Amino acid sequence: MGAAHGFQFGDPLGPQDFSGGKATVRPKLESLGYRVVTHQVDDSSSALAEEVPEDLWEGAKRSVAVNFFERNADARLACIEYHGTCCVVCGFDFGAVYGEEFSGFIHVHHLTPLSKVTARYKVDPIKHLVPVCANCHAIIHFGNRTRSVDAIRKLIRKVPATRPVQRPSGSGQN
Repeated sequence: MGAAHGFQFGDPLGPQDFSGGKATVRPKLESLGYRVVTHQVDDSSSALAEEVPEDLWEGAKRSVAVNFFERNADARLACIEYHGTCCVVCGFDFGAVYGEEFSGFIHVHHLTPLSKVTARYKVDPIKHLVPVCANCHAIIHFGNRTRSVDAIRKLIRKVPATRPVQRPSGSGQN
């Protein structure tokens, strides 16, 4: 229901925006022009799109059509020049952790997702972009939504350092 509303009006609804299950959701979807089809939910129907059923096969090639939003390389560089290359959420610095070869590596995050911008716009690299590490960037966009930098900062907890994973001998992993 929430996704259908998003396709129709550009703003998806969350679970807090409706209730009542089939009694209210199905009629609303049908009023928006959707045809509701009931399917049995089982392991194969609830798998993620990228998951492959049956055994452990992976690697088959398939084509997928997606929208791609253009990004400006000069804006990215200006963002990094102003904000630096440490993650603005957690402070992570790739060069400090992985060595000189990775110094300066960082993702750049649009504070307003390009998917929410309805037209081409002039980006201000200082106001609209921030450097974030890959982990924080993944959490910002986790679950097909966008969280604020401050929201992710509040989620970060201090956790004890973990030990390296112990692998059984003969596993082929070093």
